[in-house]
Amino acid sequence: MTLDEWIALYEKKTDSTFRPHPNFKLLFFPERGFCEVAFEQKTEMVMAYQLCGDGRFWKRVLDALAMVAGYNHCGAICIRHIKPYIRFFNFRIVRTEPLPDGTCIYYCKDGDGATARCAPAWKEQDGYAYYVTWEVKNG
Repeated sequence: MTLDEWIALYEKKTDSTFRPHPNFKLLFFPERGFCEVAFEQKTEMVMAYQLCGDGRFWKRVLDALAMVAGYNHCGAICIRHIKPYIRFFNFRIVRTEPLPDGTCIYYCKDGDGATARCAPAWKEQDGYAYYVTWEVKNG
């Protein structure tokens, strides 16, 4: 697909207009989609912003970028239901921290022992968006 086709798919799925973020670099692979990324020096984290396409591929790209930069963490915002995405990326919930508003922070681990934290960010139409941060294992 072309970048324009991926953007059209993104806009259809998110019901919002794609606007490139000035602080993020757009990466695009015709067979895999696109992802906006930024290197956050203060937190030593590679962040994903708008993304459409093969999520597992883009997670590997973010992990690789973090390793090259010498960072140990990546982050993204998940605007879909969080529990299927936790499973999709091969994590399992190891601890749940209930919050006063009825939402939860999910602490997760994958088969290699890497950790992730999924915390509610804001209310969406059919649930909550989550800030997701995960550990990058360097070898």
